[in-house]
Amino acid sequence: MALFPRRDSATHDDPPRAVVTGLGPVSAVGLGRNAFYQALLEGRPGFGPITLCDASRSPARIAAEVKGFRMGDFVEGGRVIERWAPRPVQLALAAAVLALHDAELDLSSVSGERMALVVGTGAGNFAHVAEQAGRWAAGGELAPAAAFTSIHHSAACVLTSFFDLRGVATTLSTGCNSGVDAVGQALRTIQAGAADAVLVVGVDCEVVPEILAALNASGSLATRYNDEPARASRPWDAARDGNVIGEGAGALVIEREDAARARGARLYARVAGYHMASAGGGRRYSHDAPDLEHGTAARALRGALDDAGWSPGEVDLVNANGSASVLYDALEARALTEVFGPGAVPVHSIKSMLGQHGAASSAFQCTSACLTLRRGIAPPTVNHEVLDPACAGLDVLTRPLAQAFERVLVHSIGLGGFYYSAAAFERGPWPLEENLTGLGQVAWSAAHHPRHLPTPEYQAPLTPWSGARGFSVEAPGP
Repeated sequence: MALFPRRDSATHDDPPRAVVTGLGPVSAVGLGRNAFYQALLEGRPGFGPITLCDASRSPARIAAEVKGFRMGDFVEGGRVIERWAPRPVQLALAAAVLALHDAELDLSSVSGERMALVVGTGAGNFAHVAEQAGRWAAGGELAPAAAFTSIHHSAACVLTSFFDLRGVATTLSTGCNSGVDAVGQALRTIQAGAADAVLVVGVDCEVVPEILAALNASGSLATRYNDEPARASRPWDAARDGNVIGEGAGALVIEREDAARARGARLYARVAGYHMASAGGGRRYSHDAPDLEHGTAARALRGALDDAGWSPGEVDLVNANGSASVLYDALEARALTEVFGPGAVPVHSIKSMLGQHGAASSAFQCTSACLTLRRGIAPPTVNHEVLDPACAGLDVLTRPLAQAFERVLVHSIGLGGFYYSAAAFERGPWPLEENLTGLGQVAWSAAHHPRHLPTPEYQAPLTPWSGARGFSVEAPGP
């Protein structure tokens, strides 16, 4: 099966629709959908001094780290996993527990062959590989599991084992777009009839000395606000000076809509369309004199709109890349203005609070888009004070916006401007009063990992939710 076939290449005239039924963010601003979205609505950045590695040689000294993360908070015997599993694998596993629990999915009654997995990661287990290389260079022995824990696909292997998933298991590595591309692959998998449900995880941990060194060398990272971390990420602002690095994992459960509705699942959003576009044309990487041709980004945006069957005027909000890159914020602004027209659609960036850190960043964008549609309120872009003239034409959302959102477009830019991805999310016609949480109880598969069951908190039912729309900033609801 091709990785990204377009909908019109499907053998069905009317392929199955895909809906998001579970969300599991493990982020610097909060763990789980409630804490995550509450922080975004309140405009609370998750940046602070780097603690995960030695940053003494780095001009950029701040990052979005997941504070106080412990594997034992998510699965029993978590300390055993911490001893051998690279941090990205741990983050991915925790996010998967959160998303599956949130989906209230009875894994004991789901055919393992009909449940797929797509993991997106840019850097993979880079820190672990660097550590093993250093140990070998110093004359030491490698860890017994080094061959397994060094590959990008190790997180997917662990997740299939833990949750008894026996369907298609894929790892995508498309840089910062890997999270949204994993969602796109899940959509195509369901449309092709290859699975009834897909667990999607976007994960990366880029707080690593070598990655810091590489991004500092490219001039990508913010350094002006080391002493004021909360002000550092400033999408489209005239005073921005680069990205803020970080880590995290975002998981989504995506199901066939007919199957999800039949089991009474709570539906966050429908995945209506997806498109990736590559620049081609002999493009070469350059960090100091890049080609700011924005046509490829515009093609990705239009491709997702076409795949969803939307016109530009039907989009209520763009959850944009907005990484505070001096170069690519301007490129994105040109593309958005070309596709939608000047000031025609509100645009916001959650990276103003979460930073830019590979696959997790775009997975968080998809998570935020789903919560915007479900809850009827969108987070602000913080630190955006003066619009850079190079980004003219954008209507940047700087305060929470409450309205009945129907369609949200997510846009992500890959490193070096070689490729661009966009995904379209919409609220379906289902009545909210028939679409509540707390009606089911998650049940883990009998074939789940025998030594590491989810902790009791994630075996208990979710707190019932009334399903009302228009949540306030102070109380977004469970």
